[in-house]
Amino acid sequence: MKTKIDTNPLLAKKTVVLHNFIDKAEKGAGSSGETVKKEYVLYFGRYAKEKGILTLIDVCRSLPDIAFVFAGAGALEGKLKEVKNIKNVGFQTGASLEKLIREARFSVYPSEWYENCPFSVMESQMYGTPVVGANIGGIPELIEEGKTGDLFAAGNARDLRKKVKALWNDRERLQSYTEKCKDISFDDIEEYVKKLMKIYRA
Repeated sequence: MKTKIDTNPLLAKKTVVLHNFIDKAEKGAGSSGETVKKEYVLYFGRYAKEKGILTLIDVCRSLPDIAFVFAGAGALEGKLKEVKNIKNVGFQTGASLEKLIREARFSVYPSEWYENCPFSVMESQMYGTPVVGANIGGIPELIEEGKTGDLFAAGNARDLRKKVKALWNDRERLQSYTEKCKDISFDDIEEYVKKLMKIYRA
C-alpha cells in the first residue's frame, strides 16, 4: 500500500508502515508440548473469486491424492461439493479454527487482489503452519520464501499446483519451514501502540 501511495507526489514520503498486531500464540498442546500435524492442506477465509478460490479449487481437483480442508463461507461454497478431496467444515472461529490451523501440514492463501496485511497469513505462521501464498500485495512481506513458506504467481493454477505438490512431497523441507515458523514474532497490541505513539509524538 505504501508503494502505491508513494506514487502520488503529494503523499510520497509522508507514510509510515505498521503491520497489523496480533495476539501472541501459546505453544501447541501435544504430549511433548508440540502440535501433532495431520494429513491435510488448509484454506481458511471467504469463498470468493477475488480470494483465489476458483484457482485453488482447480488445483485441488488436479491433486486427488492430497486432502484439502476449507474453513469459511461465501458465495462460491457450492463449488466445493464438486471436488471429492475437499472437506468443507464451514465458518470457524476461536479454538476450533486455531486447532485446524495448528494441525494442517501447511495452509494456502491464493488471493488474486491486493491484500494489504492479511491476518490469515500471520495466524497460520504464528501457529507453526507454513503458508503457500500468492505473490501479490502485502502477502510476500509476511512470508520468508524458502524459510516459512513459498510464493506463487497469483491466479496461476499451474504454478500453485507445482508449489503445493512439491511442498507436500518434501517432508524434510516442510518440517524445516514448520520449525522456522515457530521463531516468527509479530507485534502484539502493546508493541503496536508503542510504535504508533512514537509516530504521533514525532
